[in-house]
Amino acid sequence: MLNMDEYNAAFLANNPQIARKMRKEFKRIHPDVIVMALKPKYAKAIYEGRKHWEFRKAPPPLMKEIFIYESAPVSAITGTVFFCEAVRSVPSVVWETIKGSQWTKNLTGISLDDLKKYAGKGMVTALRVYEPKRIPAPVKMGCRPPQNWGKFQATFHDKEGVEK
Repeated sequence: MLNMDEYNAAFLANNPQIARKMRKEFKRIHPDVIVMALKPKYAKAIYEGRKHWEFRKAPPPLMKEIFIYESAPVSAITGTVFFCEAVRSVPSVVWETIKGSQWTKNLTGISLDDLKKYAGKGMVTALRVYEPKRIPAPVKMGCRPPQNWGKFQATFHDKEGVEK
């Protein structure tokens, strides 16, 4: 006689269309997770409300919850943030656009000269920080963290831990 787990596994093995629907529903309920790497000093400034703009050459999506991964020595996810506005152009135009903004009262985290060096001859995006939240305990990642930012997809595992 089969126990319930063995019965369910056998049923799904014999009904691949149902197994596909279950995986699809799992991914709907567990959407992609976006993780962005920051140096600890910049993450701290964001959490404290002193840094209102984050600069990136390749920006993550706007208005999605983004998990902040602090690089060494922390090496863990320490909180979340949303970005609600983006300004994309050459560094001098971006700098002039955000300089007069009410959101640059305190620390922007970088000087115009540093921003120009960072961007090189390319474009840069300034992302306005919205609703940063530090989580109670840092969470170590079970995989290699992104250098800039990355999407991590949910996976569906069966009872034996095999990814489907």
